[in-house]
Amino acid sequence: MKKAISTSLVAILLATSVPAALAADQESKGNGNGKPEVKAEAKDKSKETSVKESDTDTDDEDSTEASTDTNIKDVKLKKQLIELRQELKHTAEITEDQIKEYEQLVAELEKTTDKQGALDVQLELLQRTYQKGDHTPFKKLGELLENTGSTEVKAFVDGKQVNADVAPFVQGGRALVPVRAISSALKAEVNWKPETRTVEISRGEKSITLYLDKKEATVDGKTISLDTAPVLKNGRVFLPLRFISEQLNAEVKWQEEGKIVIIDDIQAAKESDQDTDSSDTSAK
Repeated sequence: MKKAISTSLVAILLATSVPAALAADQESKGNGNGKPEVKAEAKDKSKETSVKESDTDTDDEDSTEASTDTNIKDVKLKKQLIELRQELKHTAEITEDQIKEYEQLVAELEKTTDKQGALDVQLELLQRTYQKGDHTPFKKLGELLENTGSTEVKAFVDGKQVNADVAPFVQGGRALVPVRAISSALKAEVNWKPETRTVEISRGEKSITLYLDKKEATVDGKTISLDTAPVLKNGRVFLPLRFISEQLNAEVKWQEEGKIVIIDDIQAAKESDQDTDSSDTSAK
């Protein structure tokens, strides 16, 4: 009997250690050249790319919801949230009653001192209901962030948090963000040139070149002075957020409570309106 147990134990250890070793080997083969990880965003060349992006957005939503469920401690409130999500799957738009139910959930979670759970539900509500220019939901979000002890700068584009492996930070009163994160959020292309230590960003007809540790940029061939120069930190290139966003036709607001950068992508809104107008015309 002891021999059988021992044999089973060895088999279990082998089954768990081999995948771990393979994973470690894969990780060791990753990028280790110490260069800033700035890669060009691929252009949308086909419908297949659009489908993949849509799938990624769905995966992100599912991941966010799963994380929220994990962080909520109260079983009754978690069940209420799941039921609310089920309702939303069968409606084109969220109703006023559903919005109030979300807000009630946040309030109830705060009463149970589940600060992280309340924050997660508020983030979900923000993502579902955000309208460009209406920054009211960020006031509650900022309050909840401070209640959880958050001190990191967070950036949001059209109500969605900009995901980055390294957080934005403030230097000289200016917010700086990882170039890949903000370019991805604003659907811009980025090219890092290590030989000249420059970052080239393009979106539509707009072309921007920034120089590492230099307080100037070239925009469509014209030289423009900067308040803050791009910097290299933790192996990443960080760019002055307000300058980049405004040059890419986005509006930027700073909310001190919660240390939140709010970005409204104006160009995306215009392109969406143009697509709608074009669709209406072709339908006629």
